[in-house]
Formats: sequence, structure tokens, C-alpha cells
Amino acid sequence: MIAIGVAGDRAAKKRKKAFWDRYGSFEGFRGQVDTERIQEVRRTSGDVAAIKVLRKEYPYVSLVMAKRYVDELAAA
Repeated sequence: MIAIGVAGDRAAKKRKKAFWDRYGSFEGFRGQVDTERIQEVRRTSGDVAAIKVLRKEYPYVSLVMAKRYVDELAAA
């Protein structure tokens, strides 16, 4: 059980570092996303599907960041 937790923690740290190296900030990430595509998926299939598509197209994005992005689309 401990080994799984350690491996998961390493993967999360690696993803986080790759995200910040690639985009610099959440705003940098947001500027690169095809907003119209994500909005269309959200309209037709819902928030969960939009988050899945976002994470598939931008593999360095964590679940938390993807959810934040989709939530902010809803507020805009």
C-alpha cells in the first residue's frame, strides 16, 4: 500500500512540474486551450465530459486545474 502512495505522489509531482514548466501559470494554460471546443463538449455532454476532454488534450493538467477551468467557463 505504501508503494502505491509513493508512486502516485511522484506522478503528481511530475505532472505539476510539467504543467508549470509548460504553461507558467493557470492563465498561461487558459490562453492555450481551445475554449470553443471545451464549451461545446460541456454544452452537449456536461461538465465531467468537458473535464475528460480537457485532460486528454492537455495531459499535464491535473484534475483540479481541469475542474477549475470548466467551472470558470460556467461562470463566464
